[in-house]
Amino acid sequence: MFSRIIKEGKFVLSSGVKSNYNYDYSLLSDTMNEAYCSLLRQKLETWQTKHGKFDVIVGCETEGIRIGYALSKLINLPFYIMPKKSTDFAEVAIPPYPADTHWLIVDDIVTTGSTFMRAVNFLDIEEPQSITYACMIKRKLENMDYSAVQGDSDKEQFHVRDERFDFIDKRLVPLYSE
Repeated sequence: MFSRIIKEGKFVLSSGVKSNYNYDYSLLSDTMNEAYCSLLRQKLETWQTKHGKFDVIVGCETEGIRIGYALSKLINLPFYIMPKKSTDFAEVAIPPYPADTHWLIVDDIVTTGSTFMRAVNFLDIEEPQSITYACMIKRKLENMDYSAVQGDSDKEQFHVRDERFDFIDKRLVPLYSE
């Protein structure tokens, strides 16, 4: 499905994990992004029939912003940006929402779910059932090389998990899974 944006080579992801391929979602035109968002919206509508309607959408920087914004227009919901760096959180103006708010947190690609966790922590969401995660591509963890970060004291700062957070998988709606 995403053959236009997959790149072969030797990549080191921001977490320090190695991969023989990577996706560059930014290569997609706005029209293609909107088309993929339309397909993802259909999956999200099915999800909502079982888990409740969304109240607000948060797009994770950078491509999650593009996806989340397009979805917010399609679904007609408020949209906010979640910056990548925690030092930029002070610049984000998200008004307080009630505890029962159903959050849709969006990113382009999910590997371990660490980006989603940063968003949840910043938003201070306490009830896991009030969150749905969505992405265009769910990476298969077996395709990643964790050898560069496991057991290397120089890389301990990465805190890389070699498994996806279980509760994210239970609440994740991907358009495409490897």
